[in-house]
Amino acid sequence: MIRRRLVGIGDEGERVMTSQDAAQQDRGTSAVSQLARHPAPAIPTKQKKTAEELAAMIHQDLSQIEGCPQRGITVSVYGLNPWNSLLTFGVDAGPVPNKADLQALCDVITERLKRLYDV
Repeated sequence: MIRRRLVGIGDEGERVMTSQDAAQQDRGTSAVSQLARHPAPAIPTKQKKTAEELAAMIHQDLSQIEGCPQRGITVSVYGLNPWNSLLTFGVDAGPVPNKADLQALCDVITERLKRLYDV
């Protein structure tokens, strides 16, 4: 067996550590042994929500944004897994100058909720 020196030659009587010695000494703290003692947590499961509950959550977040019409906007959640949302503006919303911004924000909110909830 070939042994490589990890530490230079010490004073007389001092033991020189080899790679084999280092491996034996490191067994208790290696990444593999750490994983064996502390397994990774299980993949968290997503909570179930109805399409109506998810639509209400998205609508609630959007209504907090300045410039979001208080009436005339509808959030629809469709599909199963993966699900998606659609933001529509009705006549009651009137002119909405920041419509594209609100739709982009709806997409951001939807992506965040998709990580947490299933339909």
